[in-house]
Amino acid sequence: MFLDNTPEGTGPDSFALPTYRQETMRHILLGDYGALIDGINHLVSLGYCDRVAWSEPIPTGRSGEYISVMTRRRGVTRP
Repeated sequence: MFLDNTPEGTGPDSFALPTYRQETMRHILLGDYGALIDGINHLVSLGYCDRVAWSEPIPTGRSGEYISVMTRRRGVTRP
């Protein structure tokens, strides 16, 4: 039904699909609880991230110190 009119040994040009990878970046805030919340709220107000992207502040064991982490991923297409 379908005939291949190309001479034997020659075929269509090769076509490579681009690979998809994700680059990861983590933001870590470390400090007083109030400063952490203010910093997160500031980044949210700038439109850099959503509040839910941040982990709940966790005490580090040092007096009054907390840590919170936010992970951002971005897709990278490479040929």
